[in-house]
Amino acid sequence: MLKGLKFLLKQVWNYKKIYILYEILLQLSKLMIPISTIIFPKYIIDELLGKQRAEYLASFIIGMLSLNFLGDFFTNFFEGKIFAAKGIVFNRFQYDMSEKLLDCDYENIENPEFLDIKEQAEKFLYANGMGFGVVLNSAFNIIGNIFVFAGIVAVISTLSVWVVLIFVVLVLLSAYVDSKVRKNYTKWDMEKVPIERKTSYMIDVIEDFSYGKDIRIYGAKNFLLKKISAVLNESNRFYAKQIKVLNKSKYFNSFMTLMRDGISYSYLVYHVLRKMITIGDFSMYINAVAQFSNAMNELMRSILDIQQFSGYYEALEKYLNIPATMREGKGKKGLDEDKLHIEFHDVSFRYPKQESYAVRHINLKIDTGEKLAVIGENGAGKTTFVKLLMRLYDPTEGYISVNGIDIRELDYEYYQSLLAVVFQDYKLFSFSIKENLDFGKESDDKTIVNELTQVGLKSKLDLLPNDIYTNLHKNFEADGFEPSGGEGQKIAIARALHKGAPIIILDEPTAALDPRAEYNIYQNFNQLVQGKTALFISHRMSSAQFCDKIVVFDKGRICEYGTHTELMEEKGLYEELYHMQAQFYVQEEKKENEMVNI
Repeated sequence: MLKGLKFLLKQVWNYKKIYILYEILLQLSKLMIPISTIIFPKYIIDELLGKQRAEYLASFIIGMLSLNFLGDFFTNFFEGKIFAAKGIVFNRFQYDMSEKLLDCDYENIENPEFLDIKEQAEKFLYANGMGFGVVLNSAFNIIGNIFVFAGIVAVISTLSVWVVLIFVVLVLLSAYVDSKVRKNYTKWDMEKVPIERKTSYMIDVIEDFSYGKDIRIYGAKNFLLKKISAVLNESNRFYAKQIKVLNKSKYFNSFMTLMRDGISYSYLVYHVLRKMITIGDFSMYINAVAQFSNAMNELMRSILDIQQFSGYYEALEKYLNIPATMREGKGKKGLDEDKLHIEFHDVSFRYPKQESYAVRHINLKIDTGEKLAVIGENGAGKTTFVKLLMRLYDPTEGYISVNGIDIRELDYEYYQSLLAVVFQDYKLFSFSIKENLDFGKESDDKTIVNELTQVGLKSKLDLLPNDIYTNLHKNFEADGFEPSGGEGQKIAIARALHKGAPIIILDEPTAALDPRAEYNIYQNFNQLVQGKTALFISHRMSSAQFCDKIVVFDKGRICEYGTHTELMEEKGLYEELYHMQAQFYVQEEKKENEMVNI
């Protein structure tokens, strides 16, 4: 329990030290009101029933009102300061969680178990539905309530020690029941994480405009609503269990309150009737009993809050301690980027928890400035080959070297800087066109415009309201630019060129295009990457004629390697695929000519 609290205090101290000072001052402010409501009414009532001296009554009333006002004023003041400070700390926590996600190994992002751990860890920020701040408040409330509790016990003890002991037992019984409830609540909260993730995905799908066309065209509305209803009902089953148990706890606490009030009123009324205490004393003891119960309940609730929080912290600790193995290399830098020789040394790889290998025994050399076409049918292993080269995954067996150095020994960020990739499923962000190319590096505008011109977007830029500062998509700007498929690919290519990396990879970004459009993009891209090492990944042959060498993948292995002429002479898979696609291209061209003649 204390481990999580210690971590929280340490983080808050690092993020916003004054937060802790505000919490201490808040507890001191809260002490004023219990003192006022217990002590002053006794003297006011006794004076009213006794000598009725105006100056005494005035001083008691002014003292009570002043203490109440100051207590309220400073409590509200410091709660406001804490709220603002908590926002800053919360943002820092969010930042650190985001940084952890961005630094983690890529394979984790595709791992459902990791994503569940991440969701559970995020509950650290929303513990008890009120955020981590409630836990910090609870820690300081313990200190404040101990002082209040001690003072009230001293008052009630003057009447009877046994009454104090009975009240303590009643509160402890309530706390015991509450602790059992909270333990189950946290357990169920963690168990429903996968369901909440499904719900979040479903909601994101219907809110994402990119799914809108498919949903409408294929009549998927009712299907999706059924899916959403199913996961929501599944969530409700957890909520129903939580509410049912919470209500039992509340009923038990209500009964304990009834017992406390019944005992205290019966005992005090008996003493008043026997002339053993005054009416003023009765008022003081009744207020003390109420404050005692409040302080004791608050004390136990604070302890239980922290105890429950420990369950969330365990998930956070597990998340934060997941190693980023990709970044644990020896950190070597400074390769001769004008002469980069890449080599795959008997590389095999299988994805986590998969029995079959995605690629097997890959041996391949790529020389500086070489243009290599990586050909193969869908599922042949091309994408896995690229992921290994980009070091999104490390080989299960064998290794990859650059200039004779195992890439695992290179600084991860440095190695990534050597590569620029246009992915098949490239992503453009809802930021400005310039930011999509340089990601906030404040590059020269002329350089950005020149690169977009090189890929054929100059005429489009001239039509945009804010040139390269026009936002992509309409998520945040009504006049945002929605690029067509071809325009989006050109922006992605311009982004790769802008990076200026010595190795450029085109990973099937044209798979959805017709052969002629694909040919034009490859031809243009080939001219733009002169002097760089370039890999063209495709299941079609458009890129082959631009390349120095061709490597053909089949069932996770390299089955052929050589020039276009050499592979055609081998009469193997490449020659078969080439003729199949050539026939398709001829048919397509024939159809186009017929349409023109019509």
